[in-house]
Amino acid sequence: MRGAIQNQKELLKKIILLGYAAATLTVGVTAYGLQMNIPITVVNGIDVFSGPSFTVSGNFGLSDFISVEAIGTVDLNFGNFTANAAGVITAPPVTNTGNNPGQTAPALPGAPLPGLPYAALLIGNLSLGFHQLFPADASAGLGSSAPPTDIFATRTIGDIFGTTIANGTVLEFRVNDINTSDNSGSFTVGNSRGQNVSDAWGMSSSVLVPLCLWGGLLLGRKNRWLASARVAQ
Repeated sequence: MRGAIQNQKELLKKIILLGYAAATLTVGVTAYGLQMNIPITVVNGIDVFSGPSFTVSGNFGLSDFISVEAIGTVDLNFGNFTANAAGVITAPPVTNTGNNPGQTAPALPGAPLPGLPYAALLIGNLSLGFHQLFPADASAGLGSSAPPTDIFATRTIGDIFGTTIANGTVLEFRVNDINTSDNSGSFTVGNSRGQNVSDAWGMSSSVLVPLCLWGGLLLGRKNRWLASARVAQ
């Protein structure tokens, strides 16, 4: 009898530990939001009116986020305008628009996002519209005489798109410009280094939340079960 009760206690401990783990993971996901996976993608300077795309895995709310990195530059106007993925100019000393490194130049009508920086990396689709992925700010070299060509950004889904993103949504990358014939260069975009995300991570909350609830139920019954076991002894 004592052996059976001891085995029951050991099993109960394992189940309770599973409940704790599920609760901890779920709290972490809830507190920080889910990260959308951005597969490593090369976006060429000619990808203005269409570009490479990927399919979103998971459902993402307004407080979920993207943590992304882009390496490289694109050249517009036969190299007379070179910029990083935020659209911050890196070369030449004076561009065809009359700007200098560390500045931006607003795109003219005919670009995917007129008024926003030339050469900026965009993300979206025809239904959601296209949105600038990397803000043109100091972290992207705005105001610097030597802007970086490897830039990072962490932004919420709400900040970028203004709406939730459903599982299976196809998102496309584009470069903000008015033509393609004189463009070259490329950006390599993906999750920020150290932020690799499984394609299945976006689905994890649907598993973790029930596990958390189950773990909480088991924790609430722990004392009663142990008390019953002591009485049986």
